Formats: sequence, structure tokens, C-alpha cells
Amino acid sequence: MDTEQPRPTAPPSRSRVLVVADWSADAQAIVSACERHDKEQSASFGLIVPGWLHGLDWVGDSTAGLPCARPQLERIKALPTPPGLSFAVAGVRDPDVVAAICDATADWPADELLLCPPARRLDVAHVLDLSHRAQRLTGLPVRRIAVPAPAAAHGGAWLSLRGGHCAIECALAA
Repeated sequence: MDTEQPRPTAPPSRSRVLVVADWSADAQAIVSACERHDKEQSASFGLIVPGWLHGLDWVGDSTAGLPCARPQLERIKALPTPPGLSFAVAGVRDPDVVAAICDATADWPADELLLCPPARRLDVAHVLDLSHRAQRLTGLPVRRIAVPAPAAAHGGAWLSLRGGHCAIECALAA
């Protein structure tokens, strides 16, 4: 009589989460969001920082935000992370955030998107917002976690009135 031996079960595979980090958001808050996600569901993370311009700064040279994105990428990668949490891929991408997401998922297929935009006073979800557009184009589930601006950026109202694509970078350097 043959008895069927139980098959060894394969360890559960880690989901692949593409983190879309805004260059004007707090880097530590982005890493903390990844840590929380990893505690809920073990994941392998990819990281992109689109070089998009905020407000009316996009008028003119659409690539002018790329220099603002590179330091954010370096700040995030330099922060300490718990064992097991690392970014399998990381890079600065297209200024068009949706195009950046589509390009990144073509290069590194993801199971989920984790959007980390800066928190805003009026943050109303609507069908044309980034979360909805990204979900519609990729078919992936989207988790949106609004993160604060860096602490130095909270120092005065002048920053929001100043304009200029690297206003937060200038405030941090001061």
C-alpha cells in the first residue's frame, strides 16, 4: 500500500512592491512606510523617484526636476533599514510620474505600488488623481501613504510662496 508523503511546502514568495517617492517628501517617512508595509506583508522593494516638477514649475523644461530627484534617491538609500528590507532596484525616473511607473514596472515587474506623495492640506481623492491613473494603467493595487515634507521645510510659509523647483532642496541646504 502506497502512502502519499506530504509534499514540502515552498516558502511563501515575497511580493514585489514598487515605491514611488516624491523628491519633496521626508526620506525617513518613506523608509518608515516601507518598514510598516514589510511588517504587514513581507516584500521585496523597488524604488523610483520621478523628477516631476510641482505646481507651475513644470512650465518650460520638464526635465528640470531631475536634479532635485537624485539627492532624494541618495538620502533614502543612505538611511538605515531593518534586516531584510532593502531596495532591489532604485533610480531616478521620468518627470511624468505615470510614465515613470510604467517604465519601472516594465523593467522590474511589481505586484503592488506604494505611492509616497507629500501630504497636502487639501488631499481629495478623485478619478484623475495619481492613484487612480496608476491603478488604471498598470492594473496593480495601489497603496497611497501621504508623507510629510522634511522638517526643515516646515520652518516658514515663505517656502510655499517662493516657488522654484528645488525650493525644498535650497531650504535643506541653508
